Amino acid sequence: MSCLVLAACGGGGDDSAGSRNGSGTTATSSPTGTTTQQVTMAAACNGCSALGPHTYAGSGIGVWQGSNDGSDTATVPVSIAGLTGQDVTLVLTNTSSAAATMPPITLAVSSLVEPSRTIQQAGQSAESARTDISDFNRSGWARLATAANAPRLSVQSAASVTPAALGSTRDWYYKDGSVRSATLQGQWTGSDGAVINLWVENSESGPGMVTPALVSTLGSTYARAGGIYDMLRTVGGPVWGPHNYNNLIAGSGQPIDLVVMNFDRNNAPYGLVGYFWAMNNFVNSSTTPLSNQSVSLYLDSETLYLGGSRGVQTILTTMAHESLHMQNFYRRSISMGPLYAFSTWLEEATAMMMEDFADFTIDPSYNAIRDVRLPDYITYGGGSYDCGLTVWTPFSGSCESYSVSGSFGGFLNRQLGLAFYKNLLTSASSMDSLASLDAAIKSVQPDSGVVDQLTRWGATTGALMSAAQTPSGYGYPLRADSGFTLPAIDPATLAAQRTLASTVPAMLQAYASFPVVRKAVSGTYKEAVQVPAGSTLSIVVQ
Repeated sequence: MSCLVLAACGGGGDDSAGSRNGSGTTATSSPTGTTTQQVTMAAACNGCSALGPHTYAGSGIGVWQGSNDGSDTATVPVSIAGLTGQDVTLVLTNTSSAAATMPPITLAVSSLVEPSRTIQQAGQSAESARTDISDFNRSGWARLATAANAPRLSVQSAASVTPAALGSTRDWYYKDGSVRSATLQGQWTGSDGAVINLWVENSESGPGMVTPALVSTLGSTYARAGGIYDMLRTVGGPVWGPHNYNNLIAGSGQPIDLVVMNFDRNNAPYGLVGYFWAMNNFVNSSTTPLSNQSVSLYLDSETLYLGGSRGVQTILTTMAHESLHMQNFYRRSISMGPLYAFSTWLEEATAMMMEDFADFTIDPSYNAIRDVRLPDYITYGGGSYDCGLTVWTPFSGSCESYSVSGSFGGFLNRQLGLAFYKNLLTSASSMDSLASLDAAIKSVQPDSGVVDQLTRWGATTGALMSAAQTPSGYGYPLRADSGFTLPAIDPATLAAQRTLASTVPAMLQAYASFPVVRKAVSGTYKEAVQVPAGSTLSIVVQ
């Protein structure tokens, strides 16, 4: 799979809506087509400012929730007393596997900001470039692989690996089939004895391009004790090893090759910045003529030397991201079997979660979830709120799936920790990705699961909860876990960038949320809220 980095757009603020006076706010929506399905609202946080089902403490954050388990929209009469000018955020989260009809609801007066056409088109272009790689890594490889008991293909043997010497050159195939000549400019030995090579395309090496200092930075960050490679092995085991396929490269003695080349020669950084392609794990043959016969990652040189310090940061975290794809391919597809490969949304989520764990060690000033994924989730196209978790639509007109999966993954990392993440990566309890995620959550919190965590995340991001007051079980708190540090993230700092939707969507997508804000409410907040079938209403006062 591949990694791309692009900025998303945003802007504006949340304006007030609904009738309001000193004694409270009342907003009503047409109850047409609703049922009397009973939905009970209750406090949904411990030690917080929700004092029972109908009372707010007057300061801090209070959270209430109620679920509509019926098959039709239900009207919920909400009444919460004790407000002194706080904002009230209603978050509707569809916790079912089917889209639900969205009932009418009064929205804040706010204008939707369309995603930048340049950003959107560039994102779609880069995404298109990686689609074939992603599909091959997930399922296409299995159509070419031959098991040990199948007739052996007439292919070049890769049983033994001759170590490359510093200064040696070889040709590498780029994903489009073009050949790039590269020189081995760095070589390290991992803590497990694995050789880690760094190759640089010959035309990309020199002053103002890929310098010896950049080579040293990349190699040491990846191969040093406690670096990216060690973190990967600690969290998820080997990136390659024994297997039962005739036409894959040998399961022992393989180096890890990091290949730096100019992907698109467009004199610009970003776009497609790195990839792991399982094609290269095959022996080169007539059916796999583009294989480099290597356990390898590919990194864009122009991002390194034209992107400034951010470009270097991006490549360093991309090494962690793409290495997780490499590891997932061996651990799940090869060792467990092709049907255990994660669906794209979870495959990408786990890679971004690995970035999250690795970022502090790579560069304490940068965190991909805090600095890229969550801001993009809040701002892209007016927010990627009504975007289903399990539907992969990156850089579409209104949804940016990397930001959805990454932001949720960062939330789970901080709430559930490294043990959960390890269990997710290694679980063979199900071939279904959503079931695998649910099982991993339950492995550390038996009384929780995907639905519970998704609802809590929806409340966190929909209300942009202030980190200083966020109740336990919500937010993105600082977490130090087994040598890894996950920095705290304060969603409230994104309030000025957010613009909420100005129209109600026709459908609330499966495993998606939709927030609505009532500004500066005093006294008793009252509203008859219509909750779609199979959905949970969260109310956040802060």
